[in-house]
This record gives sequence, C-alpha cells and structure tokens, in this order.
Amino acid sequence: SAQAIKRLAKSLTLFVRRPLFPFPARKMSVAALPVPMRTVLAAAMTAATRLLLVEGSSLYLAEKCRGGTCTDQKFPILDFDKERGECVCRAHPCWNDNGRTHTCSDSSGYPFLHFAFNDDGSLTCSCSSVPQYDSVHVSKDICAGETCDSAEFPVLDYDPEAKKCVCHPHPCWDEHGTSHSCRDERFPILHYREDFAEDGSALPKCECVARFEKPASGLRGSSPRQGQDWGVCTFSSYTPRSRTSA
Repeated sequence: SAQAIKRLAKSLTLFVRRPLFPFPARKMSVAALPVPMRTVLAAAMTAATRLLLVEGSSLYLAEKCRGGTCTDQKFPILDFDKERGECVCRAHPCWNDNGRTHTCSDSSGYPFLHFAFNDDGSLTCSCSSVPQYDSVHVSKDICAGETCDSAEFPVLDYDPEAKKCVCHPHPCWDEHGTSHSCRDERFPILHYREDFAEDGSALPKCECVARFEKPASGLRGSSPRQGQDWGVCTFSSYTPRSRTSA
C-alpha cells in the first residue's frame, strides 16, 4: 500500500544517515528479488530519494576545473570532457536524451531535473523536489552505476588519491565554518566551485544558480554545431605574485 511504501522509504532514509566519511559509493542490484518486491523497493527508494536533501558539487571537479565558470544558459554545467581532455560547459544531458527533451513542472512538486548514469552508461532522467548540480564526467566516466543515498553525505565524487568513488557532504554546508543555502526561488541550486586566490591557492566559491531549464532556441549565446552538447568555459586569469612584484 501507499502507507507501507512511505514507512519503508522513511526507514531506508534513517538507515543511511550514519555512514563514515568519506565512505564508498554503493552499487545496488535488485535483479535477484521477486518482481513484487522489486516493485515495492523501487517505489520506496524513489520516495526515500525525495526525502533526502540531495545537492551535488564535486570537489574533484572543482579542483580539476579551478577558475572556470559557465555563463551561457545553453551550457550551464561546468564539467570535464574526457574525450577533449579539457574543462567545458555542458548542456544538461536530459535536454537531449536520444532526441527527447525531459522537463519538470513546478505544479508537480518535483521541479528539478536530475540525471544519473547506469553501469552500462545509459542515462536516467527524473524529477525531484531537491536541486542538483552534478558532473557528467564523475557520474558517467568514473562512477557509473554508483549512488549516494545518505542525507548527510549525498554528493557522489571521486577521490583521486584513494582511486575510488566516495560520498561526502556538500562542500558549501561547512565552508570555513559558514553554512551556505539558497533561498531565492530564482536561483535555488547551491553550487561549489573554486577560483584562484592571489597566491595561487584554491579560493572556495559557493554560489546559487538558476534551475536547469532548456532555453529557447533563439536565446543569445554560443551557437553550437548540430548535436553539440558543450560550450567553452570562461576562465579567470591568474598571474603569480612573483611575476607582478618586480
């Protein structure tokens, strides 16, 4: 029943609230379960996901693309392109899912468009009540099929030293003792990136960005080639002090 699914969803949420940090992302397989149980579990996990405060901002990606920003609404997601070997600004992958454009309406109660990649690299698009800013590079190229189902450690990321996928808190929840949040409905997505400080070290940036909605085709900005899903990043300039203080 609906009430049973809600109770199971709540128990799943509470069960994953006390992991170690950082802890490995997990793979879940339900193929061996009976069909009725799979149906109930899938509904429960969907409900549990909607209960979790899931936002994404990869520390690995922020360091890899330090100084980069994305200002074109056609390509709003700062990411790393494995094939090109450079940081790019991506279109949301659910805006072109094999020719299909996914959207999420305000009236549904789940206005935020989410994406995830399965083990085989296939794309899954869904709508959620919680904002998301994730990396295609992390979600598809490195951690395909991995999930983070904890309210306290919701961000799927890659640890290059341990060489494994991990889950950690949003970096902006405790940025040098400051907890950031986004209260303006026009800019509801909390995003962490890094710029350069004067000495060349990382300068953390916590920003609120607009909801990912595919812009009208006539919007000004980059003019991509047919089928192109990325644009050029804008990078801040950094000159070491040793070169400027003659």
